[in-house]
Amino acid sequence: MRISLISVLGALVLFLSFGVHAVFAVTFITDVNIDQATLVRGYAVSSVDTNFNLIIRPGVLSNESRVVVKQLDPDDTNLPADWQRISDYYEYEVVNASALVKDKALVINIKLAEAQKNQKRIFVWDTEKNIWVEVSTVVRDAQNVRAFLTQPTARLVVLEKQIMELGQASWYKYKNCDCAASPDYPKGTKLKVKNIDNGKEVVVTVNDYGPDRSLFPNRVIDLDKIAFKKLGALSCGVLKNILVTLEK
Repeated sequence: MRISLISVLGALVLFLSFGVHAVFAVTFITDVNIDQATLVRGYAVSSVDTNFNLIIRPGVLSNESRVVVKQLDPDDTNLPADWQRISDYYEYEVVNASALVKDKALVINIKLAEAQKNQKRIFVWDTEKNIWVEVSTVVRDAQNVRAFLTQPTARLVVLEKQIMELGQASWYKYKNCDCAASPDYPKGTKLKVKNIDNGKEVVVTVNDYGPDRSLFPNRVIDLDKIAFKKLGALSCGVLKNILVTLEK
């Protein structure tokens, strides 16, 4: 397996292949050749800052290929409304695109520079429409997100919306149901609530307003005790590492 690392910090070369509105200067490039022996056992290709990892699992490539990961200078034009950038821009390419087995996904892991409690999603640049498109994102914790992509090349970024999704959860006794109080979502909204510490999940319906974040700034949701017990013991009082996302 051949690995080459090219630093072009401050380079004047611009890459326009992703649309006239997406002009980025390449900062760093990682260039790896995945040979037959390596593709059988799988391999992870990282960006120079190590915050971006492209995981090629066994069976994803049918033949050897160069894999290129680029870390790009920021260009925050054309970001979707209400979203802010919280990661660098990255781009990957499986050069031998025909080697990518159909319907086998590449795993994208992006680590943020700082923990973020607000809603965060991975976006991919649409080369035809010249817009950023949200992709299905797994929020692993406050600092790490993951996506599964099947295309041989993509440009990516993590964006944040000012809706809290990670924090603490308390409980109350009200309707004795899988219900919750939320200050972010209207009544009737179904939410998936996950205890990141133990992996337990419950789907709840919002039926009340709260918590008051002026008093409890780290509280993401309040749960009816029936729902709370599915995530942890009532004696805990407060669960400290709770993820709240819309139930699809």
